[in-house]
Amino acid sequence: MTPYEAAAVFAAFQCAGENESLMWRVDMASEQREMTLHANVSDVFFWATADAEEITVADVPLLEQCVTDLRACGDSWVTCYLAELFAARKRKLRPQRPVYKEMPADVAVLFDACCTAEERAEAEKRDAAWWIAVARKVKADEAAKGRKS
Repeated sequence: MTPYEAAAVFAAFQCAGENESLMWRVDMASEQREMTLHANVSDVFFWATADAEEITVADVPLLEQCVTDLRACGDSWVTCYLAELFAARKRKLRPQRPVYKEMPADVAVLFDACCTAEERAEAEKRDAAWWIAVARKVKADEAAKGRKS
């Protein structure tokens, strides 16, 4: 992403007043000093997960539409959901249920439109299965260490 292209992303986040949810990386080893931008969505879709959604040049119209839709909700503070709504729309996935706790109803409707309840339930099943597999691996690794001692 060029600096000019990145400026459109910076402007969207600034317009939303949500600068803390934007992360960037610059590859100083590349000749072009390639930049990547990410929306921080840690713990939004799954618990205990450091997570970010890359924002590409092709995503700028989606990002700008998210700002417009959040602003249409009325309260100016709801634009703080920019990173989350952008990622939900790009992933076609609703956030996990606890994220909705403090969310205004008109903002929740925007998130609900990202996927069906059944699709979200399937994502939760996959997440639970992953955590169970991790726990089993840790338990097996600890048991193997115990046998070696």
